[in-house]
Amino acid sequence: MKRRGDLRIFLILLCAFLFLSSCFWREFEYVGDYPELFSVAMGSILGAEGLYLGGIGADIEVLEEDNYRRVLFTYIVESDVYPTRYIIMQKCDGEYAYFYPHYNFISSMSRGVSDEALDMLKEANSWNREMSDAGEFDRVRITRSKDTGPISDKKRIDVYLKIFPSTNMPRWRSSSAPMVFLRTDTYGRSIYYTGGRIDGFDVGITVFFSADHSFDIETGMLDVTGLIDYQTELRLFMDANGWNTPP
Repeated sequence: MKRRGDLRIFLILLCAFLFLSSCFWREFEYVGDYPELFSVAMGSILGAEGLYLGGIGADIEVLEEDNYRRVLFTYIVESDVYPTRYIIMQKCDGEYAYFYPHYNFISSMSRGVSDEALDMLKEANSWNREMSDAGEFDRVRITRSKDTGPISDKKRIDVYLKIFPSTNMPRWRSSSAPMVFLRTDTYGRSIYYTGGRIDGFDVGITVFFSADHSFDIETGMLDVTGLIDYQTELRLFMDANGWNTPP
């Protein structure tokens, strides 16, 4: 029941966001001091859009830096859907920010987590150990705006209607495609997150697009069991679709 409640809240907020998006989406920019951390958050968290409803940016705070300049920080949006995230960035080079692709953050419904949980996060992210080969990292381009990704509005609407065929969505409303971009891999594959109703139930769906922007409804969608602890589910889904492997 908690899962359905979280997804229902997500869908309500997403619809409200899309209603307002035509007014401010194109103008929104993160105005804080850490665009590299903002970019890592946008590329790590399913459904993250970087702002509150109304266009106010999320809060980002640096908590700690290790001897190799890794950064532990918090990403906070005040809503019931997206809790506080504790995230680790491995490095940045001015153009890109780098992070471990699946276990670089933990979540909390409050403003705090235990020291033990933070220690486990640091251990999983090689905290205070010599920097490993950058080939182990995913990267995102440093930006102050939420990227909509490489998939066209029309394609996203078509795929959304394929996943949720009972949705009455005018095809001419390109801004009505409720899919939130996560990131692409080295070869052009892309991950998005969306939500809707299937057989009367609210569901959150991770959507996979191939490098040629095609979508396979049999293998390209994952029903996410929750927005708090989904990293292993997402990793297995991405691996099954050949993420970051040569075509």
